[in-house]
Amino acid sequence: MLKNRQNLLKSKENRLLTFIVFAFFLQLFLSSSSLAENSVSVGVVNVSFLMENAPQSEIASVKLKNKFSPQEKKLAIDLSEINALELELNEIKITKKKVELQRQKERELRSRKRLRSRSLQDFREELRFARDAALDEVQKKVFRAIDQVRIQKKIDIVLQDYISASKKVDITPAVLEYLKSKVDQSNDNNTKTIETPKQ
Repeated sequence: MLKNRQNLLKSKENRLLTFIVFAFFLQLFLSSSSLAENSVSVGVVNVSFLMENAPQSEIASVKLKNKFSPQEKKLAIDLSEINALELELNEIKITKKKVELQRQKERELRSRKRLRSRSLQDFREELRFARDAALDEVQKKVFRAIDQVRIQKKIDIVLQDYISASKKVDITPAVLEYLKSKVDQSNDNNTKTIETPKQ
């Protein structure tokens, strides 16, 4: 009877041990699957590279150049006219022509220089404001593209200031492709709009 009791106890201990081991592995399995569900995916992106290489940056640059090149040309013409006036004034001084003509040319030269200086200052300020606005707009497009790629790739967090990262988590090329596709779509829409005849 004692032997039966010992066997019964061993059997209970074995079952208990089996249950504990089973519970341990079940807990381990459940915690690992919940970890997988709760894991956070991280991506990195090089915003500086995107700002320099995005087609939207090039488009903004071309628009700025087209908008401000007429003013730039006018300022260059003004400068060449001022240089010609200075040469003329120096010639008048050398030949000692009329003093009144010399004074008139000096006044005209001072006036033209002041006017060009103001125009140049206004031009630079207007260009700076336009560049800042264009840069801000491109930056907004880049950040929207980063967010869209983050959503497409099911990434939880995107870091932009990083020291080093593997290509596996670097989404910069994907964001650049997204930006290029947006420009291509925009060009296609503009082409369709132009080609559509009015009735």
